[in-house]
Amino acid sequence: MLQLMVVSYLQQRFREDSNARRPFVPNLGALLLEFFGLYGGDINVVTTGISVLNDGSYFPKGDHTRADDYWSGNRQFQLAIENPLEPGVDVGKSSFKVGLVCRSFSYAHKVLLSRVSEPRAGGGVSVLQGIISMTRSEWKASKRKARGLK
Repeated sequence: MLQLMVVSYLQQRFREDSNARRPFVPNLGALLLEFFGLYGGDINVVTTGISVLNDGSYFPKGDHTRADDYWSGNRQFQLAIENPLEPGVDVGKSSFKVGLVCRSFSYAHKVLLSRVSEPRAGGGVSVLQGIISMTRSEWKASKRKARGLK
């Protein structure tokens, strides 16, 4: 589901850049910030479904042609994502706690945005450290693990 969310976001972003006739600049920080903003509150998960087929699109979950597959009164707050391998199958149907995930994305967006807008003093912490904190021992352990050491 997360992979399809990323693909959908990148499809929409590429389309916007193409329509504006500006070159796509792969600034990963800006892309991450926009991704968190989109799924942290900009998209209305109650009414909107996501498809990555045919260069990607959004669709109304309650549309008469899709309502049977993507709309349910008892799961209206779930993210609906069309399975590209089996159109008509909702990848998000079995997901849970989507509200918590969206709130986490919203929080990450706000923290990153506040960190980006603050001037950094020399030797300051990483912008991402505001979201993903790691102790010095955890950092060293992750570096050893990446090198194949224990």
